[in-house]
Amino acid sequence: MSAIAERDLIAEAPAPAGEASLNWRTELVALDEVRDDWLALEAHGLATPYQRYDWVKAYAQHVLGKDGAALRIVRVRSAGGRTLAMLPFASRRRKGLTTASFVGGKHANFHMGLYDPVFAARLDEPAARQMLRNGALAMGGVDAFILHCQPVSWNGVANPLARIDAQASPSQGYRLPLLPDCDATLANSMSSHARKKHKNKRARFAELGPSRLLAAGTEAERARILDAFFRQKALRFAQMNIADPFSEPSVRRFLTQAAADGAVELAALELNDTLVATYIGAVHHGRFSGMATSFEPDPAIMKVSPGEILLVELIRTQCRKGLSLFDLGVGEARYKATICNETEELVDSFVAITPKGHLAASASRQLQRIKRAIKASPLAFGLMARLRKLGPVRPRPSGEAE
Repeated sequence: MSAIAERDLIAEAPAPAGEASLNWRTELVALDEVRDDWLALEAHGLATPYQRYDWVKAYAQHVLGKDGAALRIVRVRSAGGRTLAMLPFASRRRKGLTTASFVGGKHANFHMGLYDPVFAARLDEPAARQMLRNGALAMGGVDAFILHCQPVSWNGVANPLARIDAQASPSQGYRLPLLPDCDATLANSMSSHARKKHKNKRARFAELGPSRLLAAGTEAERARILDAFFRQKALRFAQMNIADPFSEPSVRRFLTQAAADGAVELAALELNDTLVATYIGAVHHGRFSGMATSFEPDPAIMKVSPGEILLVELIRTQCRKGLSLFDLGVGEARYKATICNETEELVDSFVAITPKGHLAASASRQLQRIKRAIKASPLAFGLMARLRKLGPVRPRPSGEAE
């Protein structure tokens, strides 16, 4: 569809019952056309680090089209023309069925739109559902929205689309409030036993040689950290018998561009001139959000947990910078529970727009319920892990979640 045709697809939104004060319209727009409005909304509105303009642009340019998805940006504007929301969707059409999900796939931990806070606070469930329906119309027709890993709220404001046809996500997020005092921050989250173990590991690590925390500030440093990350990830996924999603050139280009544009930050732990652990994260509105981490699979180094040492150093760095929150993303891991003392409640929404969309929404809902049940059962989760190691390497798509 041409950009001109996209701009002409405007759906006037009638005010739902009980929301007569809401007067807005939805329209389909091209990403480059709305850069200024996006950045203005990003600066003062509700958005996670994964809805920053530069993050979405890098992802859309390099990853989104890999599996046949198309970028569809829905803008919501007031009657006076003020931008109230941006909804960045990835649209797919398969076997006559069109579905849409938030941009980012498994590379984004949190999925939502960008909202003016006042507008978001005034959207009740009927109004949010109407906004989604009008968005589907502006996009030229969507049968179902499959919206994974939505925060229930963000910065104290309810997430509008998390109100609709939602169920708990298979996994929750892990976060740590940051205090100006770094030691107090860690004391609030880590037990005395965990802090003692970390101190011992740090001492043994120091015996291996000189080390430092490297925060990428130049193109050469970014390239060095990403090279180490990709190499370490390849080794780790091979050990787990899972196809490495970071081996795809499109993903490498995405992270390279996102780092160059400041949409993600790169850090590493250097030991004897070798990067033994790396970390990729995104920062927005005082929050550092972890995307991915890697470590050197050398048994002698692994004994002292270089990834944990890097993580603690990163937390201290963010405390000194004055950030207010540090999160470790979505998914269960012992180190996350050790470091973080809060969870981020996440939900999945499966919203059917057309009769045939009910089938896709229902199937996706059931699949996520099964995943949640498996993750909630240590026995089932352990069995799945053992079967994965015994079976052939299976692909793990880097694009949008199904």
